[in-house]
Amino acid sequence: MADANVKSLEAVERFANDLSGMRTSTRKITDEIREQLQRVTNWVEKELPEYWKNELRLAEKRWVEAREDLLRCEAKSRAEDETQCSMQRKALARATERKALCEQRTRLIPELAREWSQFIQESSMQVRQLDDLAESNLQTAHNQLLSTIETLKKYMQT
Repeated sequence: MADANVKSLEAVERFANDLSGMRTSTRKITDEIREQLQRVTNWVEKELPEYWKNELRLAEKRWVEAREDLLRCEAKSRAEDETQCSMQRKALARATERKALCEQRTRLIPELAREWSQFIQESSMQVRQLDDLAESNLQTAHNQLLSTIETLKKYMQT
């Protein structure tokens, strides 16, 4: 065992207090981490799929409307005059792009959820290890240090 070369009992007591504070703050931080992970899990599993399903519905509705507008415009205009319906063509192109984006996002969400679930499993294990460190190792070290401080105090009294 290494020589401690302790010159001040007060320094050892401060260290014991700091160790106790570290244990408390570590538990608090792990609780916050769990809470944040749960929030993101809720977002990935519930809110995100609902959002993109709604966006897809809106995009499909807008695509149908843009297509109908283009068909109406083309029916009104002469076949040789293609420039008259350029606004409707652009609107249909934008609606098509948005619809494709929404479809892509809707398809990607299950894969994202699987990857997030895997990340959560790995992260939860690390958070659990941090909890174990705070609850067992730091607590044990704190208790041993308190015992050593009591022994030193008794020694100093004699």
